[in-house]
Amino acid sequence: MADSSSGTAGVGIELKSLQELKRLLTLSYLQCSHRGLLYSAAWAAELAQSIEAPLESIVQLEHSSGYYDEFNAYSYGKALYDLREYRRAAHALRDSKSVEGTFLKLYSLYLAGEKIKEDEEVESLGDLSNQSTNPFLQQIKEELGKLENADKLDGFGHYLYGIVERELSMKDNARAQLFKACIANPLIWAAWEDLYKLCEDSNMLNSLKLPDHWMKDFFLAGASLEVMRANDALAYYDHLSSVGFSGSTYINNQLAMVYYQLKDFPQSATLFKTVHDYDPYNFTNIDAYSHVLYVMEMLPELYQLATDVDSTDKYRPESCSVIGNFYSLHGDHEKACAYFKRAVRLDKTNHTSWILLGHEYLEMKNHTLAIDAYTKAYETNKHDFRSCYGLGHTYELLKMPYFALTYYKMAHTLQPSDGRVLYALGDCYDSLDQTDTAKKCYKRAIALQEPEGIAIVKLANLHIRLNETEEASKLYSKYLVLIEAGRVTSASEEDEGNAHLYLARYHLKRTHYTEAEAHALKATEFLSMREEGKSILKEVYKYTEQQQSSMSALVEQLKSEEQLSPVH
Repeated sequence: MADSSSGTAGVGIELKSLQELKRLLTLSYLQCSHRGLLYSAAWAAELAQSIEAPLESIVQLEHSSGYYDEFNAYSYGKALYDLREYRRAAHALRDSKSVEGTFLKLYSLYLAGEKIKEDEEVESLGDLSNQSTNPFLQQIKEELGKLENADKLDGFGHYLYGIVERELSMKDNARAQLFKACIANPLIWAAWEDLYKLCEDSNMLNSLKLPDHWMKDFFLAGASLEVMRANDALAYYDHLSSVGFSGSTYINNQLAMVYYQLKDFPQSATLFKTVHDYDPYNFTNIDAYSHVLYVMEMLPELYQLATDVDSTDKYRPESCSVIGNFYSLHGDHEKACAYFKRAVRLDKTNHTSWILLGHEYLEMKNHTLAIDAYTKAYETNKHDFRSCYGLGHTYELLKMPYFALTYYKMAHTLQPSDGRVLYALGDCYDSLDQTDTAKKCYKRAIALQEPEGIAIVKLANLHIRLNETEEASKLYSKYLVLIEAGRVTSASEEDEGNAHLYLARYHLKRTHYTEAEAHALKATEFLSMREEGKSILKEVYKYTEQQQSSMSALVEQLKSEEQLSPVH
């Protein structure tokens, strides 16, 4: 990638005027709409209308030779396609020779096969492990191969070839075809999007020699978000917003996802709410919005969002995830599980729903089904560290530290800056008596300033077990300073109380009675530590009284000695 390594976002897009961008996005809309790529058409149309500049001239499509000879047949096939009668559309276009007609025939056949696959999955009676396939993939691939050999594939043809290869699990071939699609026609957004979703890591992304086109900026932004490089994604989307797309719901939705990855949940919630208020029937990333509200424990807002999606389209997978999150936050894990299961039945490719289903199985202590759900999530999307973390956590609960360690390492590779993964790794190494490595993991988590403060407590406890009292006291002191400064978001009473008790004993042993008294008094504020705190206070007062008595006796002795001494 030309731009990704340098961190310079949006070089190409600055060379275009807003009027020219609007014209090209309008052309993209017309091209994609004409070929039946409705998602890409809507994407281009939304971005075009968000640009505050006039469309200076009528945008017209150019057609291949032979298109007008088949115009009526193409129009009939397209009408059937729009009615979602895909087999009928493919049949109506069976004799097409034009590039447009051939594409629509094969794409209609592809969608007909996808419909058959979905029907088989419904008939499987909820068997989540059922693996149905599109029966027309091989036929479509053979026809596309002949057309490519005859040099008769345009950008749309390469795009279709790419998604067919993807469905056949030929990922290298799929990436090659999607790359050709981006070269042949850079205005096909679906080709760019599917290409970055097939790139498994940053190295694979960086190896692509992409065309020097302004659409690359959208690719780089989406790709960075896909592989969890949230800071890079933020730079790209901020740039896109600054050059004329600040009013785009797509851009603001993506920015909300960036802040979601960065764990800036208040900012993410604000952007999601802005998009939802402006376009209340937009379901894009609405399940992520519900998860932000879940994490922030905003139950009334989550209830309202669940009500909105239920009244709009309650059988969409996104709706099921939103409602599932509401029931989970409400504490009804059985109902939450039922909705997440419905979500994955409706869309088996939604890895987030699989992850949330795994969470609910864990809450219900069904570890076997939790492992199945997290595994399915990882198979669906290998970029999201949460599935690996969920597997690691489940195996840790099952007292299988070697399995847990394997998955925590995978999660750390995917998300090296997540403190939660690092202290989970530390726990595993600690349980395997690899204390030096455990210390390193905890220290790295602390360096990342993970807001829960758990790593500091875990490292302090490890030092206590190893009789390294000085190190433990420093860590507990730092932990309490962070709590006082409001930099620990979820300090437990047990951890805070134990910190005060430990420091009270530590200072008492070193005759630092003022510090010992202060920490013991703080410990008595916690119900479970009150008695022990009082016990330490008694010892403090006992020693201080003894000191006072000794001091008084010494003073009296000195006075008496002065009185008995001869006058000089």
